[in-house]
Amino acid sequence: MAKLSVIILAHNVEDEIVAALASSKFADEIVVVDTDKGSTDDTVKVSKSYGAKIVKSPTYNFSKWRNDGADVATGDWLLYLDSDERIPIKLAQEIITTIDDPEHDAYTIPRFEVFLGKHLNHWGDPRVLRLIKKRSLFRWEGKVHEQPKIKGTIGELKEQVVHLSHKNIDEKVISTMKWSKLEAKMMLDAGHPKMAGWRFVRVMLTEFFDRLIRQGLWRDGIEGWIEAIYQMFSKFISYERLWEMQRQPSLQETYKNIDKQIITDWENHKP
Repeated sequence: MAKLSVIILAHNVEDEIVAALASSKFADEIVVVDTDKGSTDDTVKVSKSYGAKIVKSPTYNFSKWRNDGADVATGDWLLYLDSDERIPIKLAQEIITTIDDPEHDAYTIPRFEVFLGKHLNHWGDPRVLRLIKKRSLFRWEGKVHEQPKIKGTIGELKEQVVHLSHKNIDEKVISTMKWSKLEAKMMLDAGHPKMAGWRFVRVMLTEFFDRLIRQGLWRDGIEGWIEAIYQMFSKFISYERLWEMQRQPSLQETYKNIDKQIITDWENHKP
């Protein structure tokens, strides 16, 4: 029988990761990649209580996190999971059956999206490539919107993985503020044209239209509208950061000159 390793990405999610770990117990091995600067809560301790192997990956690079997990995994197959994703019993059964007699080298899995407490039928990518034969995986690429490079064919599983996305606005904003820096730096390094006012408007309206109309989030009620509006805001943050980066070091120099002038004025001031 083929062996399966579940690889979970985690950082300061001691409560959230419990269900991810519990629903991964059907696998032969659980690998938890402790990301970024390392968890400061009990994420690692909780993971070890479920018999998980811990891998430290102290960078902010999604592809490296996934590749680091694959490097230490011993299973014939790799199943990638985020800490806010859960594996229902039917999906676990389908995975076991599939890897014992596979027709493909990797499989996409449909996601059951729960956003702010409601299932959204029209949110994001309906399928994610997460079940991969280890010997068929070259590597993951991309710092934020990472994708695996696969040798072979890709099939589709029927059962859904549950994704408990963003339980409140605080969690969502914190996430956006972190990865938007990386996204902006990637655009800067790629030589993105200089930002202008009309570019902000175009990017935001395009994102809003794509989410609300093309993806159909308007059909998901107020939660769908909130997500469409938020994604427009998220795009603004990324491009505003790009604008700041494009102005460096002139932006920093502006503030230094203002401070310098204030100090000079006070030094020359005679009461």
